Amino acid sequence: MKREDLFPVLSDLALAIQAAAAYPENHPKVQQILERLHRRVLADARRLEGLNLGFFGDHVVVDECPFVEPNSTLLRLMARMREKGIEKIRFSEGITFGELKRFVYFLGEGKRLLSDQRWESIVCGKIEGTESAAVAPLELASTPSSKILKGAIEVLREVLASLSTGGSRSRVDEGRDIVSSVIRGLREDGAIIERLMELQAHDDYTVTHSLNVCILVVAQANRLGLSEPQIREVGMAALLHDIGKEAIPSQILNKPSRLEKGEFEKVREHPFTGAKLLRKIDSGTEIPMIVAFEHHVKYDRTGYPKIRSTEPLHTASYMTQIADVYDALRSFRPYMPSIELSKTVSIMKEGRGTEFEPQLFDNFLEIISCPREGFPETSPVAM
Repeated sequence: MKREDLFPVLSDLALAIQAAAAYPENHPKVQQILERLHRRVLADARRLEGLNLGFFGDHVVVDECPFVEPNSTLLRLMARMREKGIEKIRFSEGITFGELKRFVYFLGEGKRLLSDQRWESIVCGKIEGTESAAVAPLELASTPSSKILKGAIEVLREVLASLSTGGSRSRVDEGRDIVSSVIRGLREDGAIIERLMELQAHDDYTVTHSLNVCILVVAQANRLGLSEPQIREVGMAALLHDIGKEAIPSQILNKPSRLEKGEFEKVREHPFTGAKLLRKIDSGTEIPMIVAFEHHVKYDRTGYPKIRSTEPLHTASYMTQIADVYDALRSFRPYMPSIELSKTVSIMKEGRGTEFEPQLFDNFLEIISCPREGFPETSPVAM
């Protein structure tokens, strides 16, 4: 790319940071600048297979093009990067608007530390060997696909807690960012499912379980040939399926022994509580609310809550229910050790056609039986 084609992204980044420091996030001026910056970052990252920015000494490098003029815009940008301890930034292809917005507001605010931040499509930090960077091509390694979900747990913990108390639309966007990283991770790294099968989290069960179920449902949706928007919708629904548990006291959720009757009834309320919470939130689709309500209803209509209608459940509910049971059996919890893979599959096979929708269950078994084979095209399933 020509040098003059690369300067606008620096200018827009500087303007966006300045606006973020001066205005609230919903201000029209901020939104306009952020939308323009997002378009530029997406376009440049696509053309360059990742957009690299470097800040050191008295100049900036974009890709391999240095900018050394004493420009006031660049001087302000470099000063802010020094404050944040940032010498390099890499934006990956497909970065979402929500993640870019959060990154800009992090740069615009003075309190939060770089070490406390986690990004899915952004790598930033120090450049090794700064002295030689001015003459050598800027080499910033992209996030390895095997680590593409790093930080998702921390973000999801905050998302679930915020949404359970009527959080803002920006939290919904953060949830979508997590789903996007799951989709990208599965497409770039077929071993994610395999690692999930080998290692289950021993703490913060509700959060790690929600992410695990999202991964498994997105894998199912991929294999079924659903469209990209449909995959995102069902992934978001799976991510939020247990949000009703945020209203359950932690001493019940983490109790190391069998629950008393009253405690168990409290847990059984979480599908209704979750659906009620999601009904109040504009997430752009009703599927998360439906799945939150239906994910403990079995294929033969047993389970809870009781549903009078004889219509089939939503396809996303069936997929989430399968992933939910699988991860629950495979995960360690204080009152129940994890169950080995072969025994988990054996237990679940007994529920084919009664507890689980048979065709979707067979699709799920193919995924966990061949976790590295990717997701072949099949006839799309009606949603």
